[in-house]
This record gives sequence, C-alpha cells and structure tokens, in this order.
Amino acid sequence: MALSVFDRGAGGPFQRPGLSLGRRTLPPITTRSFTDLIAERVRAHHPPGTGPVGNVVTHNVFAEDDAAIYLGAGGRAAVVVRLTPALRPDLYGLGEAIEDNGASLYLDAHAGFLRASLLLPALDFDLDTGMLLDEGNVQEFLWAAYTTETVELHISHAAHDRLLPFTCAAPGIRAVLDAGFDLITLPAPADPRAEVAAVNGTLNPSALVPLRVTGRAELAITFDVEA
Repeated sequence: MALSVFDRGAGGPFQRPGLSLGRRTLPPITTRSFTDLIAERVRAHHPPGTGPVGNVVTHNVFAEDDAAIYLGAGGRAAVVVRLTPALRPDLYGLGEAIEDNGASLYLDAHAGFLRASLLLPALDFDLDTGMLLDEGNVQEFLWAAYTTETVELHISHAAHDRLLPFTCAAPGIRAVLDAGFDLITLPAPADPRAEVAAVNGTLNPSALVPLRVTGRAELAITFDVEA
C-alpha cells in the first residue's frame, strides 16, 4: 500500500469556481491544479492580448515515486504512476497483464474526501490516494472522467525508461460519483492524512470502477492558454 495526499498549501491563496459533475457543482477550487500553474506561468511571460498560447507537456513529469497522481489536464482524466524497485523490480509483464485483465479503480466516498484506490494486475498492493475536493487536479480529473467515462493509465518505472500508456473505458464511474457526491462535498477533515489512513485496509465493492484497455494513450497533453 502507498498513501499519497496532495499538498494543500502550495502556491498561496487561490480560488476559482468548482467544476460540474452532470447538473451538480463541486465546491470552489482553492488549490491550483497543474493546469492553473502552467497558465499562470504562460501569462507571466506573455503580455495581455497575446491570444491563445499552445502548451505541450508529458504525463510523466507529474509522476511521484510509488504513488498515483490524478489529473485532468487537457480534458483527459489520467492516473500517473511511477513504480520503484521497492514495490516492483521492473515493468516486464505488467503491460501485458493490464491489456489482458484491465485494472481496478475504487472511488470510495467519505465525509469531505474521496479515497481512490488503484489496483493493477500482478501486483499484491494497491495505491491509495486521499482526494480533497478543493484540489484543482482532483476536480479536473473527476470532471474529465465523468464527462468521457474514460480514464488513462500512464505507468513508468524509476529504474528504466519503459512507459505503459493506456486508454481505458471506465463504465459505471458516473454512477459511483453520483452516489458519493453529497458525502464527498462535505467540508474537508481537519487532518486529511489521518482520515485517509483510518479507512485504509478494505475496499468497498460498490465503489469499484473497472478499467478496461481500449487503446494506447498519447504521451503528451496539449492545450491552449488564453493570454
């Protein structure tokens, strides 16, 4: 098991309106997403009125060792994973197992947060992430996944350069998020890491979203920023 909770304090004060899941709106975003940070950097280097500025970034630049990072940059819901030898010696055989068997994503609703658990085949552990609804990356991921019912997996390894980029159908993800909406939009807990750790250890079958490979995902994210 690996546990990751996004840093809520990065970047200083910030707020933008929450995104919508269907007809319901998520709480305001108060922590910048990767998209927000890139947009701020672009606007700092281009005068107002420049117009759209194209950006290209690869998923693996967002990876953290032995953790699952969720983002929705460019309108694409993606889970970015970088394994280390501590959890798996290499990626050989893993890509084939994912293509044959898919993966499992549990999006389990709790008061003020969503516990995301990613299970990959041929691994005897899950990657747990505490998802707080005021995080820009979290909302962009949820919006893109809800809208497209597609989740990409971008898996790499710290010990070599092989990449495993998959596009996966995520049937049922809308129903799972709809069922948990009222719970996850409650105020965030005072100690998110402790709350996530407290519920770790079991998987809620009603929160399961099976991920079935439908093709290869593009490695680069492309999007425009209006300057």
